[in-house]
Amino acid sequence: MNKKRTMTLNLTEQEMKVLEELAEKKDLNKTGVMKLALRMLQVLDARMEPGKKLLVEDEVTKEKSELIIL
Repeated sequence: MNKKRTMTLNLTEQEMKVLEELAEKKDLNKTGVMKLALRMLQVLDARMEPGKKLLVEDEVTKEKSELIIL
């Protein structure tokens, strides 16, 4: 089993507000939101190869927007 480690995270007021809003919206605690964000970034990073784009498509209008991952 993986040994758990503790980390201290310093956030701005705005970042904490966003974290709390996402936790409530997703019915997770703040740690759960951070773990989900890490997994999502890991998947995105693995799939983003040079020359590839990540797009989001509106189901109704079919309008596409490119996501920029820094």
